[in-house]
Amino acid sequence: AVTYILTKLGITYHLVSRAQSGLTYNDITPALMPQYKLIINTTPLGMYPAIDAIPMLPYTAIGNGHLLYDLIYNPAETQFLAAGRAQGAIVKNGLEMLEIQAWESWKIWNRQNDNKS
Repeated sequence: AVTYILTKLGITYHLVSRAQSGLTYNDITPALMPQYKLIINTTPLGMYPAIDAIPMLPYTAIGNGHLLYDLIYNPAETQFLAAGRAQGAIVKNGLEMLEIQAWESWKIWNRQNDNKS
């Protein structure tokens, strides 16, 4: 879903994985970080109850020009977001996304129910 929207918006992206196929976290260096201002965590790293887990990034290379977005909403601020905020990045968790998904689902289900009556 994230890559679909980024593509639809014309935002170029690179996927980073813990696996050895493609770009891995080990490939991300401090010199690379200024090139990518939007960093989206789509992994469960940092989600309750394992709240201390964090994507392996060079956080000292993150600054006030970065936006860190985490799909996780529990806890409200993951270690990923806290580390970015500490470096001056703008951070956002996934709660609003969850609420929008719920609202859109509600509209779909209620529209289907309206058509059955």
